[in-house]
Amino acid sequence: MVARGFATEELLASTELRKSDIEDPYRLISEEQARKFYGNVVRLADSPGIGLEIGWATPLTDKGPLGLLQMSSRNVRDSLKDAWETRYTYNLLLEWDIELADGIIVNRLAAEEEEQQPLRTFLLERALGLIQANAEELVGSEARPLKVLLDYPAPANFRRYKEIFRCPIYFGQKVVEIHYPTSYLDLDIQSHDPQARQVLSALQESLQKKLATKSDIVNEVKMALRRKPGEFPGLDQVADSLAMSPRTLRRKLGQLDVRFQDLLDEERRRVAEDYLEDSTLTIQQIAEQCGFNDSQNFSQAFRRWSGMSPTEFRKACKS
Repeated sequence: MVARGFATEELLASTELRKSDIEDPYRLISEEQARKFYGNVVRLADSPGIGLEIGWATPLTDKGPLGLLQMSSRNVRDSLKDAWETRYTYNLLLEWDIELADGIIVNRLAAEEEEQQPLRTFLLERALGLIQANAEELVGSEARPLKVLLDYPAPANFRRYKEIFRCPIYFGQKVVEIHYPTSYLDLDIQSHDPQARQVLSALQESLQKKLATKSDIVNEVKMALRRKPGEFPGLDQVADSLAMSPRTLRRKLGQLDVRFQDLLDEERRRVAEDYLEDSTLTIQQIAEQCGFNDSQNFSQAFRRWSGMSPTEFRKACKS
């Protein structure tokens, strides 16, 4: 982007990032920093199709250890597995899903609900261009999609889509997908290097652990669940209180292999045990304080959590 005449300071405005940050493939940035950076790119470029061109021009090495790990894979199947296992790290602001059906690999993309145009189209175009560019980098021209489906109207640069993807392109659809034949999974990667892969796997695992230690989203969710005693908000309400979409919250938790339901159960159990040990409230009253409509459902849940009924737990505390 600097080569296009934009100063680094303009691209990094309001992101709290430095030039060294975006040049370092091992540097982790937040979703908000990514949103502001890409927003600056869209605003400064003011060019339809800039997302597609950026994605298409991005080599695997720009992904840091993940890109190198993919390049050292034995075949596309292993490379795709590497990308899938780290999808929450590298797919900021987008949901990426894969489905295998009827001899077809369906790569499905979805932008966050709160993303506005033209940033939304930029993010989708960039991801599509990146998927195809990386595929060709791994196995060459054999990485040819069957078709591409897009949920936005044909842009002014629609001919560029045909040049890059070399397959039928369908605009104005209900989904954003790029399809490949499943035979693509078994194509060998010429840059396969077993020894390098072993080292890179350890490096990638270390990076994932580093990411996990940096996140405080779990504590933020716990605080939101504790905000109003006797009330346990659902995922949608917690996400709203944290100024993010439910999808974003699920992804942030998934990045740490944590489920919202597990955090909710943990908080309910904590409250239940406190009341059972230190109060004279009835089981029904405690159930209500834990967000249950009746004592039977509460008792079943408590037994699942602790291995004993609420009554048995209370007796054990007093013995």
